[in-house]
Amino acid sequence: MNETQIRNESPETRDAASGDPQKWADAIQNLLRIIERSEQKLGYFQNRVKQAKFMDRPNQQKVRAAGAQVSAHSAQIEGLRSELYQLERLYSGGIHFRETTENELRRIWGWINRPTIRKYLYPARVSFEIFLEDWHDWTAQGQTHALAVELRTTRLLIGFILLQHDRETVTVKFVVIRPDYRARGYGTDTLIEAARYAFEELSAEYITLQASVDNGPALICFENAGFRYLGYTETSTQTYTMGIERGEWEGDKPIDEEVSPPLSAPLGAFFDEEK
Repeated sequence: MNETQIRNESPETRDAASGDPQKWADAIQNLLRIIERSEQKLGYFQNRVKQAKFMDRPNQQKVRAAGAQVSAHSAQIEGLRSELYQLERLYSGGIHFRETTENELRRIWGWINRPTIRKYLYPARVSFEIFLEDWHDWTAQGQTHALAVELRTTRLLIGFILLQHDRETVTVKFVVIRPDYRARGYGTDTLIEAARYAFEELSAEYITLQASVDNGPALICFENAGFRYLGYTETSTQTYTMGIERGEWEGDKPIDEEVSPPLSAPLGAFFDEEK
């Protein structure tokens, strides 16, 4: 990782001189409507394929045709969502943080309770009542920030992040992105916004997080957001500690000149220092 990966600049914005805000907003809304119609069509053909599994003698030609439509609409939706993401970033910087509200918690709880996500916050499936109690505890603590991740343009809730502020350090305790918005760059944007929030809003000197060594997509996301590896621990799980200093974020302290803390053997092997 090099200095250019520490990003404190705002995401690319539209040219104010040539951009009509209403036209940009209309373009985004039109694209959202197209995506919605495509998702409805995709659901229809997916159901056609599922229905065929319960028929004694399905018409194979129709099944293949429906399967081809599923593939076509899936690819189209992926392309449209990528285009939407670029429009949102160009129009207004993509995402921002705000306080969560209680009526949003059931949706967030549903995202968290997916087994592949939940294990990073709770060891087992957690009831909504327990999650609600935790949220009340978090919001009652002045040093804990339970924040919604929202699209600036449409005010759509697409994620949740939990930050712990302890003196000079902000720790990212947990982050989750809405399932149909993953793998589209919003996770990286959320971590970049978390760094900005820590340094500019909370006046922290460091932002850190811990990530399981087997959580490859998250590690890539953290790297892309500018977090560098600081250490390794091995207790019940293997975990990397990653972080950014204020000086790195502000560009006053290139990370190539940093003296990192001693690495344990597993993390040293990860960086292939032996060769």
